[in-house]
Amino acid sequence: MTSPEADVLLSVTMLRPDEKLLLTALRAAQVPVRTVLLGDMAQVLAGHTAPPGLALIRNLSHREAIGVARRLQLAGVPTLNRADTIEICNDKGLQALLFARHAIPHPVSLHAYGYEQVREAVTELGFPAVLKPVSGSWGRGVTRLSDEGSVEAWIGGRESADAAGKLFPVLVQEHIDKPGHDLRVVVVGRTPVVAIQRVSDDWRTNTHLGATVNRVEISDRMAHLCAQVVDALGEGFYGIDLVEDRTTGRLLVLEVNANPEFARSSAQHGVNIADHLAAYVAEKYSSPTVPLAA
Repeated sequence: MTSPEADVLLSVTMLRPDEKLLLTALRAAQVPVRTVLLGDMAQVLAGHTAPPGLALIRNLSHREAIGVARRLQLAGVPTLNRADTIEICNDKGLQALLFARHAIPHPVSLHAYGYEQVREAVTELGFPAVLKPVSGSWGRGVTRLSDEGSVEAWIGGRESADAAGKLFPVLVQEHIDKPGHDLRVVVVGRTPVVAIQRVSDDWRTNTHLGATVNRVEISDRMAHLCAQVVDALGEGFYGIDLVEDRTTGRLLVLEVNANPEFARSSAQHGVNIADHLAAYVAEKYSSPTVPLAA
């Protein structure tokens, strides 16, 4: 932080229930906070308002979040999360490369830059395989390829919408035989604060697709994987998705979300994530030497 008088900036696209809870928690923790929309950022960057000591990036659009964080950082404002961290978490392909580099257990993932490379990647991994856009949320565009017919059907549909192949690369990933659920662990700073099990009859276990939520204990294996992720990304506010292979018993990191929603799930599992995040921000406010995500 730049000075005890500097406030915390909450950068948002809109005030969702999550950000309303966070504002309440920050004020309860006696952290001076102001909310800014994208249109307000020009005044901040021009120095027409008092420089914030820290910015919480809660913009909905990944592109918007990266842009806001990068500009604030260049203006000397630390951000949570940092621009490079948000960028990695916005791209499943970048995450796969980061996980491989740091030996973090992750499904085998292959980049494909064209339709023939999709065929080659599926042949290498075997059926079933999972195809994902590198950027996207809530399970959108994620496809299970069960045989050659489904591969050709995907290619045919994609070519009709993207004949020039401008939407590549995509990620072709090893299919993990989940036991009907996956896990989301919310991490604040370095600390896992809650783990939830997302249960669904569908092979995709996103809550936006109807998965139900159950709180579970944070096991040593979960905590170890989360620590590996934080070591690779730096401290921050993350939703880390884990998946268990019921055939082998392996627990893997599937992906990391740098702007996790928490209002709806907190109401179900009972852990006040906003309070945990506010306490972490208050620590940053009083201890500017504590490093943020790198």
